[in-house]
Amino acid sequence: MGAKRVGQHDSGDGRGRAQPSVSDGEPPTGPPGRTEDVFARHGPRLFRIAYGMLGSTTRAEDVVRDVRLRWQATDRAVVADPQAYLTTATTRLSIRAALSARTRRASYIGPWLPEPLDTGNGGATGAEGTKPVAFDVLLMLERLDLAERAAFVLRETLSSPYAEIAAVLGVDEAQARHLVHRARRHLAADLATDRVADRQGREDTAGQKRGGDGAEDYEAA
Repeated sequence: MGAKRVGQHDSGDGRGRAQPSVSDGEPPTGPPGRTEDVFARHGPRLFRIAYGMLGSTTRAEDVVRDVRLRWQATDRAVVADPQAYLTTATTRLSIRAALSARTRRASYIGPWLPEPLDTGNGGATGAEGTKPVAFDVLLMLERLDLAERAAFVLRETLSSPYAEIAAVLGVDEAQARHLVHRARRHLAADLATDRVADRQGREDTAGQKRGGDGAEDYEAA
């Protein structure tokens, strides 16, 4: 494969949670082999992975373009499973891009928001057997470490089997299951927190409105 195994290292943010480390090296060389129809068939799936990891259509397209170049330079005769090869390359390049994006956003002033995905035009976003990542879920995915995020995206948007997730991330199947479970648990906790904050905000707004109405009534009297 064009990407080496994904390792684990400490995130360096004091939480001690694992982050994937990606080292892709140079794209493999070889004859063009098969035509673009193989990549075109898998392209929408690859875009889903990259978008779920990056929350940006522009950056997702950049990753898919990079994977396409690597695929063109690969000797297809030695690739037993094109889907597995392309999925692994896309996930690992997305992880590397996400690490870079998080470093840049550390010095960014103001909240970062993902780019909503336009699903009305089909094309790269209409992969069969996949489902888009909702905008609010993308916001919460930003709070996960990248191994959890990758496992969640592969499982929830592509219904990838745990064995495939394990192979992509360079872990065993039990660890892949744990990553997905941990991601779901963190997302559920974040969702509950957001709902409490939203309810509190509505109650505060209603209280302020009632207080304002009372003051106006008193002044009118």
